[in-house]
Amino acid sequence: MGFMETYEAIKADASKGEKNFNVVVESQPDGSFLATMGENFKFTFDAPPGLGGKDLGPSPLLGILATVGACIGAVTMFWSQILNIPVEHVKVFSRGHINLAGIFGTDDAKYKGMYDKVEPIIEITSSASKEDIDKLMDEVWKHCPIINNFNSDSGLKWRIKIK
Repeated sequence: MGFMETYEAIKADASKGEKNFNVVVESQPDGSFLATMGENFKFTFDAPPGLGGKDLGPSPLLGILATVGACIGAVTMFWSQILNIPVEHVKVFSRGHINLAGIFGTDDAKYKGMYDKVEPIIEITSSASKEDIDKLMDEVWKHCPIINNFNSDSGLKWRIKIK
């Protein structure tokens, strides 16, 4: 089934869009953490040496930024098809600010492990008008699950670059 067939099936019956996701994260003998996502995907997370790791993979904090960017990119492509707005390429630069004093508990006034600022910059290559891209990105902002799960306390903001 292609994307538009999936979209139409869910549009006709919202329950067809329901899905449970399960990810297992397990500590490894080398100190890293292995994330198993479904049957086909495994990913190693670790911390840099200054934070007790061996740098065997990205930190979970970098994983969050990657997830923000990947979700924005995927939902942009979904909505470009739904709205019939041509998008040739999407690139997301995810930037985030965090203060480790909050994680370490040395300054409880700081966010405890949360980004206090996340600023993805979305670069879109498209022949569409600025108005169409604005309409597209309005739908992405309203419907991207990571943004909606993350945005309430994160200060998440983005900037768009059209190429």
